[in-house]
Amino acid sequence: MKPWIQKHGFKLTVSLLLVALAISLFTWFNQGPPLPVLKQAPNFELSGLDGGKVSLSDTNGKVRLVEFLFTNCPDVCPATTYNMVKLQNELKKDGMWGNKVHFLSVTFDPERDTPQAFKTYGDKMGMDYNGWTLLTGTEKQTADVAKDFGVMVQKMKDGGFVHTVTSLFLVDQQGQIRKIYTMGEEMDNDEILKMIRQIAGSK
Repeated sequence: MKPWIQKHGFKLTVSLLLVALAISLFTWFNQGPPLPVLKQAPNFELSGLDGGKVSLSDTNGKVRLVEFLFTNCPDVCPATTYNMVKLQNELKKDGMWGNKVHFLSVTFDPERDTPQAFKTYGDKMGMDYNGWTLLTGTEKQTADVAKDFGVMVQKMKDGGFVHTVTSLFLVDQQGQIRKIYTMGEEMDNDEILKMIRQIAGSK
């Protein structure tokens, strides 16, 4: 046996290294390079629909997608939520929804987005609350949280809002922001789903 190993050992080692390289390249091309850490997400405490206090850190250990919106938004916000619901449905097929991945939506229009109005919006959009938390607070509280994330919000005279469209954040299990997305129709659901899976350690 020894002579065979001595004779073919080098070829065997090279073959094994090539196989390992091929597997690594296959994984890299399918998942893409690791996402960088942009910054630590600011922790916050707001109110859930039942009035209970909810912190971002309550969902540590899960990959989070954090959305800032107002439900009377005529275009970007509902388009974003619609896309997030599609992501939700894919994650449910993977068995990741609620246990590995959690979505949070924060309204910066709490005067009109009362808990009942916000819940009606969520029901209409098809949100599954087993893995999706809707958050509200005072107008100042929600504006401050948005600002801490880098989202600029301005209230208009007609009661509407203008805000930066980069208001969707991918947050990892340790509370680190890994990606900031443009909201609305420009969202690439396939890319977002791939990034979520990559961070969550699936597929």
